[in-house]
Amino acid sequence: MELTRETPAPGLTVWQPRRGYRFGGEVYALAAFALRGGPARTAIDLGCGSGVVGLLLARRGVEVRGVERDVRWVAVARRNAEASAVCFTVEHADVRTWSGTPADLVVANPPWFVPTDPVSPDPWRAVSRSMLHGDVADFAAAGLRHAPRVCLVTRRERLGGLPGYVARRVDLPDDVVLVELRDGRGETRLEELDVVAATAWLREA
Repeated sequence: MELTRETPAPGLTVWQPRRGYRFGGEVYALAAFALRGGPARTAIDLGCGSGVVGLLLARRGVEVRGVERDVRWVAVARRNAEASAVCFTVEHADVRTWSGTPADLVVANPPWFVPTDPVSPDPWRAVSRSMLHGDVADFAAAGLRHAPRVCLVTRRERLGGLPGYVARRVDLPDDVVLVELRDGRGETRLEELDVVAATAWLREA
């Protein structure tokens, strides 16, 4: 698979497939949403893929561990972490059964589409976009086992059945939502996020 080199922010290097799943603006939205939710010294990026969300957090001084099931993405994420020279390590594991040290924060950009939807013939894109190895609720449950707050990006129709409660929420265009989950029960605080401004902030030198 041919990879291309991207620079999501000064000092960061992200290699990703030329064809297949490539990160978009949602990674900046998720990273900014998570960072402004409260202080965090440590974080876990579940299903980290190329590692771009974790790298954006690490660039802001957070110590990040990525967890990824697919060995191809593990290799890419480790390459990106080494090239970016930030505090980001990657473990090869299934998020549903992984047992690691707790952190202050979990972030996740889990697959958005159920297996009954058309699955891409491209293996990189299929594993990243289709719920072949766990749905959004699985990622959320795994996150709440490891951190007091879990920030994830998903589609609006995936919000039903999530564990805990939605403490914060941002509605983005095209039925995309950012949510922060916490254990227990509580009220949801609706917020707004200027994705353009958030991207510019994360890309500051």
